Amino acid sequence: MKNYGVLKGSAVAYKRDDDQDPHSELLMSVDGESFRVAINVRSSRGPTQKRLVEYLILQDLNHPIVERARTLPEGWNPITGAPHETAAIDYIRSNLFRPKDLKPLIHTKPGPNNDLFERVEDLLQRAIKDQQAMVYAFGERWGPEASKKDQYFQFKPGNGVHLIHMNQGGAGDDGGRYRDGALLVDFQGSGTTNALFLKFQNQAWHTGGVRALPIAGAPEVPEIPIPETGPIEPWDVVSADSPTHLAAIISAMVNPLGTDRGNESVTLLNTSTETLDLSGWSLMDERERRQSLSGSVRPSEAITVTLTSGGLQLNNRGGTITLLDARDLKVDGVAYTAAQAAVEGRPVVFS
Repeated sequence: MKNYGVLKGSAVAYKRDDDQDPHSELLMSVDGESFRVAINVRSSRGPTQKRLVEYLILQDLNHPIVERARTLPEGWNPITGAPHETAAIDYIRSNLFRPKDLKPLIHTKPGPNNDLFERVEDLLQRAIKDQQAMVYAFGERWGPEASKKDQYFQFKPGNGVHLIHMNQGGAGDDGGRYRDGALLVDFQGSGTTNALFLKFQNQAWHTGGVRALPIAGAPEVPEIPIPETGPIEPWDVVSADSPTHLAAIISAMVNPLGTDRGNESVTLLNTSTETLDLSGWSLMDERERRQSLSGSVRPSEAITVTLTSGGLQLNNRGGTITLLDARDLKVDGVAYTAAQAAVEGRPVVFS
């Protein structure tokens, strides 16, 4: 990706672009400068019947990325530097949500509130109506195009942000790690942040390397052909053999009473039907520092892992915790904010 970052500003208007490559087009304004944000509602890749998008709209995102984005100035902000120090988004590594939370949805369909255009545009309408709302568009910038008017809103020079979706794990993706797109709307009056995440069905959940390409042999969901006529049946967006079904991080003692060293801990729950052998498994923090695991845990039982010095650390300013299996595939991941870690001696509980 040539120019990854986040555009911070106000939502002004939107238009529906319902051609062969449909988008919801959002007009944003920053100190009199106009930008267009192109939001995919259907994939442009492959046969038409295989272009359904998986989406998630969170109503209240509590994550360190929100706290970091709030400190940025309005306008276009290139994102460079270490992920744990920036607002860079990675659908796999940032632990913003769990894969099973995504749902497939057709981009347009007769009837009320039953297609992706409507779900996206409901969020955009609320952002436009709320004069205090601050929008964060994560993706790749284009422009300014000095001699070219914007084709939808007619402002000049043409200017905008696209790739407002996952940018790794699929054919044609080369975004790399921490280069995913998303749309966040910070409703400052209510203190809540809504977030839109979009993924194409051909994008894998397990990626590796600098370019974040699919890991060979990792579980994946086959592409589901969409019928040309008749109803579209939803599918499981996570494969039955995915390690995400095995265990969950349910709590962490981030800010213990007294000294952190030797008193921080992470609690894991076996969510499978089998006893889990944790040999070769590990916990990892946002800086990719690790602690190896061992032992076993029976179905529906939990195990609390006390963190030792020299491994991962739970930063009281917010961070992530990721659970990896013996193949180094992600099993689960959570994130916590500075506000959640502020109360000394109380564990952060994850749902």
